[in-house]
Amino acid sequence: MAGTILGHEGVCALPSGHDAFFQTWSCTFSNVVSDVTSFGNTGVVRMLGIADAQGSAGGFMKDTSDDPGVGTAENEVGASGGQMTLTAAPGNTFVFDAVIDQISVSSAVNGDATVTFNFLMSDSDGVTQTWG
Repeated sequence: MAGTILGHEGVCALPSGHDAFFQTWSCTFSNVVSDVTSFGNTGVVRMLGIADAQGSAGGFMKDTSDDPGVGTAENEVGASGGQMTLTAAPGNTFVFDAVIDQISVSSAVNGDATVTFNFLMSDSDGVTQTWG
């Protein structure tokens, strides 16, 4: 009988230069869709194109040398990003190169000091998925 994946088993590893105590990640996997309908078709004909992935990861800022990475070389113009790994549970991963296009930091009076990273896939080979 198959088991259920529980959120507490998740892990997020962003490209080098960005870090936090992660507690959440989400990613949307999609494809470019081309309308290839031609004269004589009686319905719309579509074809899937190249794959894409984008999402976010968030958690708490670290009070160590592992800072969020705002203003580092990884965020300079022309940066190509690096490998990131999203793990749903041990042995269930999505791996691809990505760029971090936005970092949001927040500090609240109740003690929460959070950070959110938005990422976009930048990988000519697409996503490598390992499951099971």
